[in-house]
Amino acid sequence: MKVEPSGESTDPLVTPFNTSLSDLLNIVEAYRQRKLAEDIDLIENEGGVQSYEDKLKSSFKYGLSNTDDHSDRIRIFGSNKPSKDRTKTYLQICWEVLEDPILRILIISGLISLIIGATLDEHPAYGWIEGFAIIIAVCVVVNVTAVNDMQKQKKFKELKKRNRTGRVVTILRDGIWTSMHPKHLLVGDIIKVENGITIPADGILISSSQIEVVEAAMTGENDNIKKIAYDEAVKIKDEYYLANPDIIEMIRKTEEDRHHDIPSPVLLSGTNLAEGVGIMVVVAVGKNSAEGRIFDLAERSDELTPLQIKLTRVAGGVGKLGLVCAIVTVLTLYLRFIIEITTGQISWNNSEHPLLLVKFLIIGITVLVVAIPEGLPLAVTISLAYSIKKMQSENNLVRKMQACETMGGADMICSDKTGTLTQNLMTVSELWAGNTSFNIEKEPPSQGVFQAEFLHLLKESIFMNSSAYIDPIKGSQGSKTEIAMILLMKGLGHSDCIETRKAYFDRFHRIFPFSSKRKKSSIVLTTEEPKLRVHVKGASEVVASSCTKYLSLDGQAHIINEEVSKTIQNTINKMTDNALRVIALTYKNLNSQENIEDLDSNGFPEIEKSELTLIGLIGIRDPIRPEVPGAVKECQRAGITVRMVTGDNKATARAIARECNIISYDWQTVMEGKDFSIKTGGTVCKECKTKICQCPRNAKEAKNTGKTIREDVVANIESFKDIVKNLAVLARSQPDDKYTLVTGLKELGHIVAVTGDGTNDAPALSKADIGFAMGITGTEMAKESAGIILLDDNFKSIVRAVIWGRNIYDNIRAFLQFQITVNIVAVICAMVGAITIQQSPLTSVQLLWVNLIMDSFASLALATDPPTDDHLNRPPYKKTEFIIEMRMWKHILGQSTVQIILMFLMMYAGEWFLPEFGTGKSVIYNEDTNYVVSGRNYNPDGSEDYKKKFDEPDIGPSRQFTYIFNVFVLLQLTNEINARKIRDEINAFGGILRNKMFIGIWIFTFAMQVLIVSVGSYAFSCHLGGLTGEQWMICVGFSMISLAWRLVLVFIPTKVFSKVHIDENRSERIMSIRRSSLRPERISVNTK
Repeated sequence: MKVEPSGESTDPLVTPFNTSLSDLLNIVEAYRQRKLAEDIDLIENEGGVQSYEDKLKSSFKYGLSNTDDHSDRIRIFGSNKPSKDRTKTYLQICWEVLEDPILRILIISGLISLIIGATLDEHPAYGWIEGFAIIIAVCVVVNVTAVNDMQKQKKFKELKKRNRTGRVVTILRDGIWTSMHPKHLLVGDIIKVENGITIPADGILISSSQIEVVEAAMTGENDNIKKIAYDEAVKIKDEYYLANPDIIEMIRKTEEDRHHDIPSPVLLSGTNLAEGVGIMVVVAVGKNSAEGRIFDLAERSDELTPLQIKLTRVAGGVGKLGLVCAIVTVLTLYLRFIIEITTGQISWNNSEHPLLLVKFLIIGITVLVVAIPEGLPLAVTISLAYSIKKMQSENNLVRKMQACETMGGADMICSDKTGTLTQNLMTVSELWAGNTSFNIEKEPPSQGVFQAEFLHLLKESIFMNSSAYIDPIKGSQGSKTEIAMILLMKGLGHSDCIETRKAYFDRFHRIFPFSSKRKKSSIVLTTEEPKLRVHVKGASEVVASSCTKYLSLDGQAHIINEEVSKTIQNTINKMTDNALRVIALTYKNLNSQENIEDLDSNGFPEIEKSELTLIGLIGIRDPIRPEVPGAVKECQRAGITVRMVTGDNKATARAIARECNIISYDWQTVMEGKDFSIKTGGTVCKECKTKICQCPRNAKEAKNTGKTIREDVVANIESFKDIVKNLAVLARSQPDDKYTLVTGLKELGHIVAVTGDGTNDAPALSKADIGFAMGITGTEMAKESAGIILLDDNFKSIVRAVIWGRNIYDNIRAFLQFQITVNIVAVICAMVGAITIQQSPLTSVQLLWVNLIMDSFASLALATDPPTDDHLNRPPYKKTEFIIEMRMWKHILGQSTVQIILMFLMMYAGEWFLPEFGTGKSVIYNEDTNYVVSGRNYNPDGSEDYKKKFDEPDIGPSRQFTYIFNVFVLLQLTNEINARKIRDEINAFGGILRNKMFIGIWIFTFAMQVLIVSVGSYAFSCHLGGLTGEQWMICVGFSMISLAWRLVLVFIPTKVFSKVHIDENRSERIMSIRRSSLRPERISVNTK
C-alpha cells in the first residue's frame, strides 16, 4: 500500500537527496502490512541499507553534521518537533462559548431590551434593568465556562509536561555520540536504541544485539517482537526462502499471515525496546512517522454532542415560538387600535398615540424576551461544571466539558484489552510440575513442597534462559513473560537472579534466541560436573511434544508414559481455555557425541528437538482488572453493549472476553481484524469514496485549503450491519479496524465510547463520541485524543462516568421541565394581558426576577442534584429522541394549564375572591366587600381602571397584582420541587435531603421573595404594604395546588400526550426514504 506523505513536494528535480519521502514511508508501511518479509524485500530492492548513506546524504560512521544546513532535509522529510499544544487563550474560549445560539439570542434580546427600556419605557429609571441583567447573565455563563475550560487545559498541560520531561535519545553527530531531546531528530540521523527507551522515530537497524520490542502501543500485541539488523535479516530471509521455496505462493493463495517468522530490521516510533541494544538510521520523523500518521488520523474537527444538538433545537423552537407570539401580540394590538380609530371609539392624539404605538412594540419585545429560557445556558454550564469537579474526585479527568454529558447517552463501549481490561502485567497463574497442578494465584505452594534438586533445575532454567531482570532502582527490565517467571522464583524464596547469572557468566556456551517460527529459545551451559546442559523454553504445544521424561518434585526424572502424556495434554488444554499462555520449561544433559551447532533443514538447533526432560508447565496470564467483570455487568444492566478490541489471537481473546463477561452467549462472535477489514471494506471518505484523499480532517486545514472537512464512512455498511449484530470481540486488530468499528457504529446512530491506552487507540478515541484514556499507562497521544482521562486506570470509573452523564442529562431535563412551564405561563399571561387590558400581569422587573434571577437559582438547585445507582436501571437515551419526552410534556402542559387558569382567575376576577386585610390609604376594598379592589390599569373595553391610583404616591401598585406576582413565584417554587422527578415518581421529595444545595437555594429564594414583596414597592410593582400574614397563607395555599395536581398528573396515562412528543429525526427519515437511502430505519418513535 502506497502512502501519501504529509509534507512538501519531493520532486527529484528539486530535492538534493536520492530518495523521496514516499519511498521511505513505503518501507515502514510494508512492515506494518507485512505478510512475511515485504519490508526486507523492499529495502533490498532499493540497494540495501548501506545505500541510504548516499540516499539520505548521511554517514553511518559519523552521522549528520551539526554545522550543515539542514533546511532542505527538514523541508522535504519534516522534523520531529511535536506540534505545538493547541492552547487557547481566555478570550478564545470565551468567543467559542458565544457561538452557542441560545446565548446569541439572549445577547440580541438583552441589547434591544436595554436600549428600549432606557429610552422608551414608561419608567426608564429602571426599565433598562432587565436588558442589562440579561447581558450580565450571559457574561456569567461565558466566564464560568471559560474558567472551567482554562483549569482543565492547565491540568492536562501539566500531565503532558510530566510525560515529556526527561526524554532523551543518543544521536551520532560529527562522529560523537550525544544525548539530545528527540525533537532534534532528523531523517538520516544515526541513533542508538537501548533497553527501556521509547523509539522516537521510524528507522532501520544497522546493527543489533538481542533486541526485542514491545509493539503493544501501536498494534495491541503484548508479545515481545524480535528485531535484527538488516544484514542478518537478509541472511535469515534467504535461508527461509531456500528451505521453503513455495512459501510465497502458499501465502498468496491462503492469505496466511507469517509476519513474525522472519525478524524485521524496521522499528516503529512509539514502540518500546524491551531489551537489547542497537543502532538505526532514521527514515521517518514527526507527522510522517508511524506514530505521527496515527495522530493525523486521530485529529478531527470537534462535533456537536447529542445534548448540544437537542438544546440547539430547543433554542431554535423556543425562539421561533417566542417570535410568533410577539408578532401576534403586536399585530393584535395594532389591529385593535386601528379598529378603535376607524369606528370612532377614540380620536387620534398627536401627543399620546405615537408613544402608544411604540409601547405596543415594547410589549411585543417583552413577550419575546419572556419566551426565551434565559436560565437554560446557565443550567447547562453549572451542571457540567459541578459534575466535572465531582467526577475528578472520582478519578475522571474531563478534558472536554461535553464528554461527561454525552456519556449519559452512550450505548456502545469499544474497549481495548491490554492495560484497560487487563493490568498489562504478566503473572504466573498456574504451575504443573511433578505430575501435580498448583494454583499459584489462589493457593501458592510453600517452599517445602519442592526438593532442592528440583528447585535447582527450575531456577537454572528460569534465570539462565532469559535476559529479563529486576533492577532495584529501575524496576522490571525485559520481557514481561520472563519477569513473571522470575517473580514466581522470588515467591519460592529465590530472589538472586542477577547474582546467579554472574556466577554462571563463564559457563555460557551458546544462546539460541527465541524465534516465532520455532516458538522457543534455548541456552547451552556447563554444569558443575562439568557437563553440557541445554535448557529449552517455549510454547507448550511445541516443546512438550519433544519430551520423553518429566521431573518429579524430588528432582528425579521419570519416563512419560501414555497416562502422563494425556495428563500433560489435558493440562495444556485447560490452561489455554482459561486464557493462559502456557510455557514449557525443559532441559537435557548433552553427551559428548552431540554437536550443539548441528541444525536441521529449517535451520533450527537439533539439540532442542528430542530427548528433553519436562521440568514444568507454567500458565501465565495478563490478569483481568478485578473490577472489570462487575463493571461490564453494570454496563450491560444499563443497556450498554461492551465490545473488546485487541491484538490477541481469537482463542485468547474469546477466553478473556468470557472472563470479563463480555461474552456470555454462544451466538456472540469473535472476528479477526483482517476478515473484518475485508468484509467491511474499511473506512472511506464519504465524498471521494477512497481510503486516502486530500480532504482536510479538521477545521483549520479546511479553512486553509477551502475544502470541506472529510467525513469517514464504512465502505460496505450493509456487511458491517450483519457483522456487528453478534460481534463481541475484534481480535488481531489494527488501528484502522478499531477506527472502522467506531465509525460504523456511529453511522448506525449509536453513541459510542472507546477506551484505550495505546497510541494505536488514538484514532478511535478521537472519532468516538467519548474517548477514555488511561491516565497511568496511557500514551501521550491516547490522552491527547481522549475526552476523559481515567486517572486510576480503573474500568469501573467508566461506570461512574455513565452515572454522572445520565445524571447531567436528567438534571438538564428537570430544569427544562421547570423553565418551559414558567415560560409558557408567563408568555400566555403576557400576551393575553397585553391584548385585553394593555397590561402584563407581571411587570418587566418582576419577570426579571422570575425569568432570570429566580430561574438562575433554580438552575443551580436542579443542576446539582447528585446521581444515584438507579441511573443504571434504565437504557441510555437515544440520539433521535426529543430532549423533552412525553412524560415531561404531560407535566409541563398539565402544570401550565392549572397555573394559567389560576392566573386568569386572579387577573380578571380577583376582586371577587381575593381577601383584603388592614387599613390605610393604600388599602382599598372592592366596593362594600372584603376583597381587594381591581388592580387592572385598563378595562377590556380600553377605559381606565386602576391607572390613576397606581400613579398616586400614597396608593401605588395594587394588592391584586401583588397577589398575582406572589402566587406565580410560589407556584414556581413548588413546581421546582416537582421538576426534580421527571419519571412519574410518586414521591416528589424523594432524596431531597441528599441535595443540601437545593434546600439552601430554595429557602434563600423564598426569603428573597418575602423581602421583595414586603419592601419592593414601585421597583417591583408590589403593594406599598406588601402582603399581610393572612394573605401570605392564602398565597402558600394556592401554591400547594401545584404539588397536589402533580399527583393527579402522575396517574394520567402518558399516551394521552403522545401527539405532543416530537421525533427530531422524522423529517430526515422522510427525506431519506425519498432518496431511497440504503440505511434502514433503526428507531421508531410513536407519533400517533
